[in-house]
Amino acid sequence: MPKFSIEKMQEIRKSANLTYKNLAELTEISESTITKIFGGFNKNPTLSYLRKIADALKCSLDDFYEWESEPTSPYYYDCKTAELAQEIHDNPDYRILLDATRDLTPEQLQAIINMANVIKGTNNG
Repeated sequence: MPKFSIEKMQEIRKSANLTYKNLAELTEISESTITKIFGGFNKNPTLSYLRKIADALKCSLDDFYEWESEPTSPYYYDCKTAELAQEIHDNPDYRILLDATRDLTPEQLQAIINMANVIKGTNNG
């Protein structure tokens, strides 16, 4: 489970050479609120504030968290593969279809591909 880390936020802010005043100007959050957040006095900063701070620091919200282990987000070489992986992840029907094809023989898999092409109106086989 990731843990929100003020120390990581401080580290990122310092590496960006931004003062609390600079951050306040960039985020349009009052300097006193910025000071409270970075000082640990505001234990639950709003997501809106964190997003503004992340944008100003040119980082992601994930960068403000400590992970027990490295985040396990897959790396894809191209956008289309990432989009397909996300679609499969988001749609339970796609996951069922993909899972069902894992144990098929090459002939059975080709039969399903042929059926899909007929349904789509294409013929690649």
